[in-house]
Amino acid sequence: MTTKPSAAAEEALFQQIHQHILKQAKAGARIDTETELAQRFGVTRYKVRKALSILSQMGVVDRAPKRGMVVNPMRPQNLTTQIQVQMDIANFDIREFIEARLLIEVNILPLAIRRMTPANLGRLEAAIEGIVENASNTAVADNWDREFHLLLLEACGNRVLQVFSGALVTYFEKTTAHLPQNNPEFFLEIARAERKLLDAIKVGDVTSATAILQDHLTTQVSLLS
Repeated sequence: MTTKPSAAAEEALFQQIHQHILKQAKAGARIDTETELAQRFGVTRYKVRKALSILSQMGVVDRAPKRGMVVNPMRPQNLTTQIQVQMDIANFDIREFIEARLLIEVNILPLAIRRMTPANLGRLEAAIEGIVENASNTAVADNWDREFHLLLLEACGNRVLQVFSGALVTYFEKTTAHLPQNNPEFFLEIARAERKLLDAIKVGDVTSATAILQDHLTTQVSLLS
């Protein structure tokens, strides 16, 4: 009788393969094949393939027939994707994401306001217009809403904060189905709230902007609690 491997064992194998591949890439060495990894860690190729599939989804590696496997450069977007995949594996409760997003995004806002540029403001305006123009299309309007929040994070200019907070914001792509469907007024109200927030940002009113964002996020995420 075979015993199904535990989630902890699978996670341990995944981390071992991940670290081994990164170490090889850093040393400029050839990356091991599936067969070589299976032999090194004493597991089946299926288990190795499963771990490599996750690493590919995370953007850590790029795999192609005959070409083999290469490790991708560590860019901020890749890191955000990696964190998201790890969050999926950890299976955190949605309430934990909501709490973390509220704490991080609201507290980043003062820094974003100080570093806001005319280009950032223009892109925020465009995101709000995208929400209004697509208010009757839940998926598209929700995407523009996420874009607005990601642009706020980008304006803070701190790549470390962007990586972690970006993972939290984009996680909510999974929750679009929980939002009111075919209800333009829902997204028009979001656009109005974000317009008020943008007006406060433009005049550098940190206190008002923070209060507006806190209320805006609390209202939105209450639908998912």
